[in-house]
Amino acid sequence: MSVTVKLFAGLAETIGHREVALDLPASATVKDLKTVFVRLYPGSAGQIEHCLVAVNRTYKSDNQPVLPAEEIALIPPVGGGSPEADPRISEALPSCLVTEDELNVDAAFKQLESVYCGGTVIFCGTVREFTRGRQTKSLTYEAYIEMAEQKMREIEQEVKNEWPGVETIQWHRIGHLWPTDIAVICAAASPHRDTAFAAARALIERLKKQVPIWKKEFYADGDSDWQPNES
Repeated sequence: MSVTVKLFAGLAETIGHREVALDLPASATVKDLKTVFVRLYPGSAGQIEHCLVAVNRTYKSDNQPVLPAEEIALIPPVGGGSPEADPRISEALPSCLVTEDELNVDAAFKQLESVYCGGTVIFCGTVREFTRGRQTKSLTYEAYIEMAEQKMREIEQEVKNEWPGVETIQWHRIGHLWPTDIAVICAAASPHRDTAFAAARALIERLKKQVPIWKKEFYADGDSDWQPNES
């Protein structure tokens, strides 16, 4: 059977394509898919070793079967002048969002503002200039957008189940960013501050570990490298 596999970040760069077609045995599993991929693209072996496989935007184990009509993706390790006034501040955005637009803290606060919530905690992750002793000139963020937003919604539901009454936001920017640009906003509002702090921390920690977003760092010395979106 023939399947189409989506590729992202450094793996797509290595292969030179965003999608590839693979011929697999009729009873192929996720492990078989990775084996065939490495056979066709041996230079990717080191990357495939650390990749997860998503089928219909859900992570699957090696023994899961693969069907030709499914949406399949190889997921590398995951873990981001004077601006004009943002008209979106008065508009409700999805609580889970991956976007190329600039992220706005005021918009996040206004969206969570409520007479029922006495505590609102907003975490902003910004692009830093120095990482492990290297100077970063800029970053490019890339995402498997449909799956990323789906995983965000799953995290949102988990957090709401753990802390009833909390309202949340997870917004992540993609595209080219510069030092001090906001890459991610995770926010939580609750009747009580302790819950808001705990929920906001859970959002960002789980987003970094579970959501398929990658960053490419462009260094001041001219080098560049794909990194898991882990910090």
